[in-house]
Amino acid sequence: MSLDPRNLSILLHVARSGSFTAAAKALNMSQPAVSIAIAQLEDRVGTQVVMRDRKGATLTEAGALLLRRAQAIENILHSAEQEVAGHREQIDGPLKVGGTPGALVALAPPLIARLAVEDRGLAVQAVEARDEDLAPMLRMRAIDLALCTASREEPPSDIIEVPLQSEPFLLLAAPDNPMPDQGVSIAEAAIFPWILPLADGATRRQLEAVFLSAGVALPKTILRCDALATMKDTVRKAGFLTLLPASVVDTEIKAGLMRAVPLLDGPPPRRLAIWRMRGDDLSAPAARFIAGAQALSSP
Repeated sequence: MSLDPRNLSILLHVARSGSFTAAAKALNMSQPAVSIAIAQLEDRVGTQVVMRDRKGATLTEAGALLLRRAQAIENILHSAEQEVAGHREQIDGPLKVGGTPGALVALAPPLIARLAVEDRGLAVQAVEARDEDLAPMLRMRAIDLALCTASREEPPSDIIEVPLQSEPFLLLAAPDNPMPDQGVSIAEAAIFPWILPLADGATRRQLEAVFLSAGVALPKTILRCDALATMKDTVRKAGFLTLLPASVVDTEIKAGLMRAVPLLDGPPPRRLAIWRMRGDDLSAPAARFIAGAQALSSP
């Protein structure tokens, strides 16, 4: 006999509320009924999933494992409701796309513009996230697809990586920055204040490796930030330097709001990718999104 999804839903409410009594109230059930459901779940998996004391209820390690599955089921059911409602209105989706800020800026606008001209409507939700959060969000079905920097190693075994376009990183400065047009070394650039990624992900490691490879210490003044608007304004108004993918700053460079200075020992280009869960059937909008991304990335 398989796990009862209703018992997993009750476990989810116990975890969120921190007690059987509060979970029962949220579910409009009696407290004994919640206790019976948890007991049935524990009997089915053969181990304790919730610990109860005077302070309330907390999950065991086994309970925490089940919690992720319960969250995934909740997300799947919620998406199913939205999908059916949209179908009645000739709208595909919702398609939930997560991504790092830079990957979303580079890929989402041209892709959505491409898909928006098709006959059917499309409901898209774009969610900014850190590199390290994308795989857990996929597994919990909080997102359908992830836009990210392609892995240097093999991606996790339960995830399929679809490689897309590559693009260079640019060293960015204010228009009046005195650095020479012919370019600078990382040692020469390191005397200025810098903006570097805050999130501990692939991009942060790649950019910090530029300093390490050149044997140069990180700048003394660093702003750790992942918000693109803040990063751009700090470059323009406070004289900081940063490295950003070319697509992220194309508009500002063309408008003369920032200048790109050749970095003689800069990082290799970044390769963008789409992640999706292995074994999951692609929805129609997800398939359209991936196909559109691959078409945009073709030479």
